Amino acid sequence: MPELPEVKVVISALKKHILNKKISALEIYHAKLFREHKPEVFIKKLAGRTIKNITNRGKHIIIFLDDDLILLSHLRMEGKYRYYEANNLPLANDHLIAKFIFEDQSELHYLDSRRFGTFHLRTTEDYNKILPLSKIAAEPDKINVELLWNKIKSSTTPIKTKLLDQELVAGIGNIYADEALYCAQVNPSTLAKDVSLKTLDKIIKCAAKIMKDSFEKGGTTLFSYESLNKQEGQYQNFLKVHGDRIRFCPTCKSKIIKIKVNNRGTYFCPKCQSR
Repeated sequence: MPELPEVKVVISALKKHILNKKISALEIYHAKLFREHKPEVFIKKLAGRTIKNITNRGKHIIIFLDDDLILLSHLRMEGKYRYYEANNLPLANDHLIAKFIFEDQSELHYLDSRRFGTFHLRTTEDYNKILPLSKIAAEPDKINVELLWNKIKSSTTPIKTKLLDQELVAGIGNIYADEALYCAQVNPSTLAKDVSLKTLDKIIKCAAKIMKDSFEKGGTTLFSYESLNKQEGQYQNFLKVHGDRIRFCPTCKSKIIKIKVNNRGTYFCPKCQSR
């Protein structure tokens, strides 16, 4: 699943290509990804709208249109965007979910082989007040660590599981949770109640820095993540522990261990992350 850096990379690419473009038509091929309204409602409301801004909240992409309309997009496991100029339109694709056709005849395609992605319609008045965004927490570089610590300090849940909870801290997924815990030298199975405020602050700062570095390198492509138009990330070349190809700790040379934490594949160094 694309995590915060990958979502931000996708947004950056989208802004370069579709900002200030007017949608002339929307074609929907798999209706179940379009939530709460029938496809006809999305088609009618988006036609004639101009894309004014694109941002995010956690892993959710927020597309601001004119007339106070907002389109929310979540890529989930395999969602991908492709942009095509009018003179370079592609052949049919089995994974095509929706096609945004712009006034200049360029097109933005949304592909999703797993069909787990979602779209919601919102307005600027309510988009932050109702699901799915209303419960999304702040991102690591903006979060109040003391408030976060107060929420988890009595929990017997592993600290890694808490980092993955988007209602506690937004944007951290499996890859960056492992990397942040390695950076902070914390065992991913450590119970949240055993993590001090000082240690939690270190974990969150590590997560923020690692994800910033990943964004600057185009994100992490381990399996199938691609930004707009098949652009792969490069941060997989800088990971310290996460992934089967990393066999030994870059610090102490101990063998990297893979375990399950709350059914999530988890990588760590048993020596550097003994606590």
